[in-house]
Amino acid sequence: MNQSVAIAIGALFLTSCLVRILPAFVSLRMAPESRRYVERVLPAAVFINFAVYIAYSELVREPLAAAVSLAVVAAVAFLNALGLISAAALGTALYFLLAS
Repeated sequence: MNQSVAIAIGALFLTSCLVRILPAFVSLRMAPESRRYVERVLPAAVFINFAVYIAYSELVREPLAAAVSLAVVAAVAFLNALGLISAAALGTALYFLLAS
């Protein structure tokens, strides 16, 4: 793992902790509608950031394998055909099969 990957993982971990753990200990005074908006949007933004980073880093390394496996996982998720673990296992197996 190179230094930029370690920094990115550390930054995403820190952001996730700030979004998920810190609010349990620190209370901010907000209007109820603002609070609901932040609680809905902020975790999704962190997840999307993490997903884009993973997709980008894999697409740079193995473009065909990453594109096919991500497309299959997206299709499975869209069709709601398998559970989360099964879809992840299928995408991982497909990626390694195509990358080797």
